[in-house]
Amino acid sequence: MTAARKRGVLFDLGHGGGNFHFRNAVPAVRQGFWPDTISSDLNLVAANGPMIDLPTVMSKFLAMGLPLKDVIRLTTSGPAMVIHRPALGQIAVGSEADITVLRLETGRFGFNDTAGERIEGTQRLNCEMTIRAGQVVFDYNARAATPYHETQSGR
Repeated sequence: MTAARKRGVLFDLGHGGGNFHFRNAVPAVRQGFWPDTISSDLNLVAANGPMIDLPTVMSKFLAMGLPLKDVIRLTTSGPAMVIHRPALGQIAVGSEADITVLRLETGRFGFNDTAGERIEGTQRLNCEMTIRAGQVVFDYNARAATPYHETQSGR
């Protein structure tokens, strides 16, 4: 893999429902062999199995020892550069407003792989809000909603 990387091969962690094993990932991460990009292979099996969602995949890399700033980079600007779309994966003047607001929780969390094995971590990312093209499309805690008592005025 190191020789392939030197030749320019890029490595994506496309965690899905069948091919992510901590027994391979943890030693690679500890040896400094990180993926070039972190993504999910979102499908029914993966979402209802060990992958769950992209913030969970990101959390697994936090548990394996990657710093938060690198996990964010590997899931945002890293993939944008790989697909030659540098305007994506960043917040900049003139860029389309595609934003995910993540909540970093601390505690004791367990994460499993596709082989049924687990590791523990002390941090977990959860999606709080997603904005696509400037419009809120996911709002876990209804932060963009109007409080009901404000809509009742005048009644």
